[in-house]
Amino acid sequence: MTAGPDMDGAFQEVFLCGVTKKDGTEVQFAGTMEEFTPEEGEKDGEGIALGNGGRLWKRTPEGDFEITCKLYPLSIDVTDSEDMVQYFLGGTYDAVAPIVQTNTRNRDTFRVAFMWTDFAFASGATATTASGPTHVSTPGRRLTFKHARVTGYKESWDDKVLSVEVTFKGPAFDRTGNGNVMRESVNSSDGTALPTLKGYTAGTKFPDHTN
Repeated sequence: MTAGPDMDGAFQEVFLCGVTKKDGTEVQFAGTMEEFTPEEGEKDGEGIALGNGGRLWKRTPEGDFEITCKLYPLSIDVTDSEDMVQYFLGGTYDAVAPIVQTNTRNRDTFRVAFMWTDFAFASGATATTASGPTHVSTPGRRLTFKHARVTGYKESWDDKVLSVEVTFKGPAFDRTGNGNVMRESVNSSDGTALPTLKGYTAGTKFPDHTN
């Protein structure tokens, strides 16, 4: 991948993260997120010994994906882009101060997208959302998960700083066999850009671009 001179041959330091509740609006979290660890399920299997000494490969269905994000939260109002606790608690998200949210049995589904690009050399057209387009002829890479649920929310006061670890988890495929994980990339020499993702609805399938 041909990169701008400030990239040193790799995506570094800066990223975008957008989370979209089904039928909702994408919220950007890079401004409060320190790090994240996305993991796809293994495509494992095992050898089965046959009577003649040979082996048959028995494959295991692809496992669930899991994403762990570390944030430094302030307001619990999700529209402030500072915390994901309303995603975890579910129900109707309070938006009137003082914000009050209690746990419910609701479990919403989300699309989670991560974007890397050459932010320093986008000629004034820098990407600002994880689901949005990159600048033409600029390196870009995006990783998107859909039909994810928030399965964990852990607060910590280590080193006298409030932080949280949020865990998203979901199946590798939907019920009709369509993949729930998508990767995209463009090189600076391609003369094109990463396109905009569609809004996230129940029927959205990959690739879900607007063009």
